Order: sequence, then C-alpha cells, then structure tokens
Amino acid sequence: MRLVVVGGVAAGTKAAARARRVNPALGITVYQEEPEPSISECGLPYLLSGTVEERERLVARTPEEFARDGIQMLVRHRVEEVYPDSKRLAVRNLSTGALFEDRYDRLILATGARAVPLAVEGSQLEGVFNLRFLTDADRILAHIRRHRPRRALVVGGGYVGLEVAENLRLLGMEVTLVQRPERVATAYDPEISRRIEEHLQEHGVELRTGAEVEKLSGDGRVREAQVSGEVVEAGLVVAGIGIKPNTDLARRAGARIGATGAVWTDRHQRTSLPDVWAAGDCAQTTNLITGGPAWVPLGDTANQMGRVAGTNAALGEDAEEFPGVLGTGIFKVFDLAAGKTGLSEDDAARAGLDAAGAAVESRSRAVYYPGAGKVLLKLVAEKGSGRLLGAQALGPGADKLTDVCATALWGGLSCTDLINLDLAYAPPYGPVLSPVIQAATVLSRRL
Repeated sequence: MRLVVVGGVAAGTKAAARARRVNPALGITVYQEEPEPSISECGLPYLLSGTVEERERLVARTPEEFARDGIQMLVRHRVEEVYPDSKRLAVRNLSTGALFEDRYDRLILATGARAVPLAVEGSQLEGVFNLRFLTDADRILAHIRRHRPRRALVVGGGYVGLEVAENLRLLGMEVTLVQRPERVATAYDPEISRRIEEHLQEHGVELRTGAEVEKLSGDGRVREAQVSGEVVEAGLVVAGIGIKPNTDLARRAGARIGATGAVWTDRHQRTSLPDVWAAGDCAQTTNLITGGPAWVPLGDTANQMGRVAGTNAALGEDAEEFPGVLGTGIFKVFDLAAGKTGLSEDDAARAGLDAAGAAVESRSRAVYYPGAGKVLLKLVAEKGSGRLLGAQALGPGADKLTDVCATALWGGLSCTDLINLDLAYAPPYGPVLSPVIQAATVLSRRL
C-alpha cells in the first residue's frame, strides 16, 4: 500500500508523520518543491531582524530525519499532474528538469497557498519580494546585506505585513507601510485597529492607509515607489497583500473546489476524488460559529488538518474528524499583542447575525502591583440568545484572554455563562475580576 503526499511544510509533513505512526507498514513518499520540507513559516519575519539568529532554527525536520522514520522525502520535486482514474502522477525533478511517472494507492494534497504578487509596473525589479518560504527570507537578507537599503516599503497591513514592518524597523531601516483599506488589521474591529496603528507610529512606522502602490521604479534595482500619486523612497519592497489557496493541481485533476476557492473537503478531509484527501492552506473547512464554509490559512490549523488526513489516509477509513475552525489567531507588533477568535462585529454583520459588541479596558495585573499594563478586550455576542460569537484582545496577556474566549466559543457559552467563570486570580497575574468577566457583564447589560 502506497501513500503519496503532495506538499510539505505544516500539513503535508504532519500527515506523513501521522500516517507512519498509525500504519508502520505503509509506503510513504512526500514531494515538496522547496528545498526544506518542514519549516516554521511563522518565524520568517523574525529571521529578517536576527531575533531568530540562525535559519536552521526554522527547519523543523530534514529529509534525512524523515528517512529514519521510513518516509521518502523528495524535495525540489513538483507534482505537475494527478490522474485519479489510473492513480498516477506526473512529477518533475526541479534540479534536473526530468519528468517521470509515479503511482499511488492513496493521495494527500497539501499544496498550501501562494502569496499574491504585487502586480504593478516595476514589480520585477531587484529588491521586490514576497515572504512565504525560507528561500524568500534568504533572498531578502542577501539583498539587505549587499545593498544596505535605507528605506523599506511594506505593502499590506495584515499579519505578515505588520510583522515584517516591525522586524525591518528593528534592523534600523525607515519603514513605510501602505494599506489599500482605510485601516490596518482589518480582521479586527476599528477600536482594535486604531490602537495598533498608534503603536506602529510610536515605533516610527509611517502609515499610509487608504492608499496603494501604483508603480515601482529604479535602475534595475528598486529605488522609488509611487504611492497614490506621491513618490516614496524604497530600496526594499516586501509585499504582504495576501495569499490564495494553491488549487491548480486539484482543479486539473477534477477535484471539487469550495465556495472559498479552496479544495472542498468533508469532515474527514476527503476530497471529491476517490482515495484523495486534502489538508492545510489549500483546503476548505467549516466555520464553527456560522456553520458556513471557511478558509483559514494558519499553521496550527494546517497541523490539525494534516493529522486527520494522515490518519484516515493511512487506515483507508473515516477514523478521525476535523470539525472546523473558530479562526483563532494572534500576532505581535513591537510591544503589543493582538489576538482574535470567532467573529468580529463586521464578520457577524456579513454573516447575517444580529450582534452587539462591548469593549472594556482593564489592567494586566492588580492596579497596585508593579508592571501592570493596559489590556483591551472586546466581546461580540448574538442579540436575544446572548450566545458568544467572538472576542478580540489587545495588550499584555492577550494570548490568555483569546484562548479563554476560544474555549468558551468551542463550548457554546453565552455572555451570562462568562460572568460566572471561575478563573485564576492573583495580583501578579490579573485584576480580581478577569477582563473576560468584566466585558461579559457590560455586554450582557447591553444585550
């Protein structure tokens, strides 16, 4: 019995490792285009500043380590076609250019997502980059070492753009961040976004929201950018304007594509093709709040999907389920942490839910205890039922508050339930009433 996994990084390598554990007799081959099969993509911005000092720290496992577990890991190989009727694959060795054929009994697609390129005049100039793989970070660092640009332009105000802006500032570069929407961090509600913008400006990042890059220019190497009619110096440009699920291979094979543009899968990560599963950033799942389709390209989600796909493909049966996601995430920008789970007020409105929100500002410790910082927590709930729909946290302890609320969402709790939570308290760790309880109390009155 032969299992082939197309793609590595998080979902593919997790699926292969899990398949090996549950079926020691299974033959497993993984094809991966990049030279490193298993990396920590979320650590890439921190490699730019030297916060992560060595690139090897971001390599989770090497091909040799996979081989010791009986997993054949073929890097610099691209699967170009899947023929589900005959269970054959057309594979190209990217090092030699040679094309050859392989076969499978069961197949897992973990083809991930592609960074959206900056499609403007001059985007092919030297010094213009996306940041998606370790090889991208290598190229950016080589450019910085060779040319020592004084000023950088970061395009996009999502997770990647904000983290790249921070880490380029830590290198001492002047940074301009351009965002087409009127605010950064649009996954969050405006009161959270405003605080993030203030924090960026306090740390010297020039913000240009409601603006867009129209043109890049230089002498073979990028030197300037035209931003909404104004010329801005830019010796380095990093685009973080989004990613799209990489579904080309699945589409050509005839797999069903979901409403989100990602590969449709059921709760067992099966695709519409026989004996083919999909996991990670290429796969669609379910939003646990709305019940609708969701595409949430996050590393932890990819790992969880990979585990389910690997188990079921190895056994050839529906042994495990992936129920869906809340969309829980967190990021850091300079000294500020921002976390989110479930729906924002904007998300709830788009989903047709009648919702209300309430935000409270509290302290990360008892007010009299040294080192207390400001914490902002916003809760969103459904009018009438009081069902919790989402939460956003900003400041010290945002990770803890986000996780508490994610657990409450998972359990289907209401605002009234949150008021009576029995949470840990001591002066060094929080106020006597958790911000969760405070916000739930305010929101319950409003509801």
